[in-house]
Amino acid sequence: MWKLQIQPQYASHNSWEALAVQEELGYEALELSVPPYAGSLDGRRQWYQKSGRLNAIHGAFVDVNPGSSDPDVCALSMRRCHESCSLAKSLGVKHVIFHSSCETFLRGAYLDLWAGRCASFYETLADLYDIQIWLENSQDIDATPLDELMKRIPDPRIGVCLDFGHIHYSRMPMEQWFEILGERVGYLHLSDNNGLYDEHLPLGDGTVNWEAADALWKNTGKKMLLTLETGGIEGAARSVAYLKEHGLFGF
Repeated sequence: MWKLQIQPQYASHNSWEALAVQEELGYEALELSVPPYAGSLDGRRQWYQKSGRLNAIHGAFVDVNPGSSDPDVCALSMRRCHESCSLAKSLGVKHVIFHSSCETFLRGAYLDLWAGRCASFYETLADLYDIQIWLENSQDIDATPLDELMKRIPDPRIGVCLDFGHIHYSRMPMEQWFEILGERVGYLHLSDNNGLYDEHLPLGDGTVNWEAADALWKNTGKKMLLTLETGGIEGAARSVAYLKEHGLFGF
């Protein structure tokens, strides 16, 4: 397992590959699941497949909500998720990350229905494609939606990807995310921001407390997949340097 993953961009793949070789990094492909989808797999797919570094795919997430009560939205969202899993299977990738997609300020009956629909759907995906699915906090203001979802899914092939950047602009301290979601956390996304927006800044350029984040990771005692989500290659390179300089996340 790679110690750290990056999200390359095919348009500058030679530079990304040089960084990956130099720092021994794996790949989590994001751009294969971002609209427009048509034609997005041509040269990119071949490059990822030949790289020997592709370990995970970030599934479709733009306006995707398989727990939607609108049947048309639900159907399209499910189709996008199936496409992501099918792509992962064809590339020999075992890990697919989806955003939680729960409406931020709706709870009660909405949350119950959403969690039930999503639980059934993700279990179906795990069975059909035999892959590991990770649900990532995105617009979530606290851990409640993911907690409710995980309570309905005993399958260990479905777990939680915690994004520290997304946690930073939520209403819940990062420690509580780990306390509530506990053993279901098995994947981490790393990016920085200033506590208001998802800026995807290089590590150290925002106000995330990376020493505290590192301590929480260590306290789990688990080997986890870690991915930098810091935009372009300069941000990724600077973030790797930051991790090394401060001795964070195993560096």
